[in-house]
Amino acid sequence: MYIVMVTPECAPVAKVGGLADVIYGLGRELEIRGNSVEIILPKYDCMRYDHVWGLSVAYDGLWVPWYGGGIHCTVWFGFVHGRKCFFIEPHSNENFFNRGVYYGHHDDVMRFAFFSRAALEYMLKSDKRPDIIHCHDWQTGLVPVLLFEMYQRLGMYNQRVCYTIHNFRYQGVTGAQVLFATGLNRPEYYMHYDRLGDNTHKNALNIMKGGIVYSNFVTTVSPHHAWEAKQDQGFGLERTLHTHHHKYGGVLNGVDYDFWNPEIDPYIPFHFTCHN
Repeated sequence: MYIVMVTPECAPVAKVGGLADVIYGLGRELEIRGNSVEIILPKYDCMRYDHVWGLSVAYDGLWVPWYGGGIHCTVWFGFVHGRKCFFIEPHSNENFFNRGVYYGHHDDVMRFAFFSRAALEYMLKSDKRPDIIHCHDWQTGLVPVLLFEMYQRLGMYNQRVCYTIHNFRYQGVTGAQVLFATGLNRPEYYMHYDRLGDNTHKNALNIMKGGIVYSNFVTTVSPHHAWEAKQDQGFGLERTLHTHHHKYGGVLNGVDYDFWNPEIDPYIPFHFTCHN
C-alpha cells in the first residue's frame, strides 16, 4: 500500500513526546513490510536539521487557500534516518512555524488548521493519491473533514483515512473562525452535534471530534486504552466514541528495539539482557 502520514511530529527531527517516536517507528515497520510510506510535517524553524539528509525543494509555488486568498508555500523533501519526509513551509505574515517552539501559542488551532489544508492541497496538486492517509492527534483532525467535504470533489475520492489519537486530553476546541479560514464555512452545519459540535461547550467546535466522525477508522495507543476512553477517560468524547464504536479500536504501541535496547544503549551505565 501507499501510505501518507500527516503529523505534527516525527522523531528525531521534530519531537515533543511519544507521538514522534510512533511516527518514526511505525513508518519504518510499514516499509519493512513492503509498503511505501511518506510523512508530511510542518517545516519548523526549531527542527533538528542535523537529522535531515538531502534537504531540497520538492514543490515550489504551492498556493494554499486561506480565508479569501491564499498563502504561498514551499514543500521540501529530506530523508530522516531513512524515512521519506516532506516539510511544508508557508511564506506569510502569520509566521506559522517560525516560533522557536512546536506548540504553546494562542493560535495553535489556526496554525495546524492551515497545515491540514496545506497537506491536502500538496497531495492534490502533486498528484499524490495514497491508499491510506494516516492522521495523528487533534492537530490533523481537520484532514478527514476537509477530504470528505472538499477534496473528494476535487479528485481525491479513493483515499481512506486512519485517525490515531495519542492523547485525548488535547482536542482542539475552538470557534467558528477556523471554518472561514480553511474555506469550510457553514458554521451552522459543522457545529451540529453529529459533526464537529463540542459535546460539552455550546457553540464550540471540537477538531478531534471531527477527526473521529469523518475518518474511516479511529485508533488509539492500546486496546485497553480504547476501552478506557469509551468509559470515562475520553475527556468528553465518550459518547462520540460509543456512537462510532464500529470503526474504533486500539493498537498497542510498539518499541523500536534498535533504539530502545538495554543491550546496546549508550546512555545507561550497564548493559543487560532478558537473561541477566
